[in-house]
Amino acid sequence: MNQYKRLIIALVILIGIAGSFTLYLSLPLLTGKIVILKTQPVDPFDFFRGQYLTINYEISGVNLSIDAREGDTVYVSLKEGDDKIWHADKISSIKPDSGVFIRGTAKQSWQGLGVEYGIEQYFFERDAHIPRMDSVKIKVDGSGQARIVELLMNGTSLNITYRKPSLTS
Repeated sequence: MNQYKRLIIALVILIGIAGSFTLYLSLPLLTGKIVILKTQPVDPFDFFRGQYLTINYEISGVNLSIDAREGDTVYVSLKEGDDKIWHADKISSIKPDSGVFIRGTAKQSWQGLGVEYGIEQYFFERDAHIPRMDSVKIKVDGSGQARIVELLMNGTSLNITYRKPSLTS
């Protein structure tokens, strides 16, 4: 009887841990504010990771006027423009008390120091045809975490089509 109790307790703990990770990763989608960002996509393929888009955001190239080094956490305050696209307004190493902001990490690139937000890759199924997009709808929660909601072209959702696989694909 004691062994069954231990087994049940261990299973409850494991399920609780897995559930908390899932909830943590889903929190921006459940509670976040919808923001639309301008993009510059690239379409790579990785043998081990599959088909995905690498997305460069307009706000990734913000001028880091603060004293930041590679790997530092930064917060970019966002402001909605007349075109309904959100743009970088301010950047800080301290979490803002209010407003819409996104948390990122300072990263070195050939252009200098930029910001990576953790939403630079969008995975999709093999043989999917994704038309060129110009913006991405994301949700950002109160801590600055972001998740991609959908890909957009001229403000409307992209229609992803799938080709039938052939013998040579």
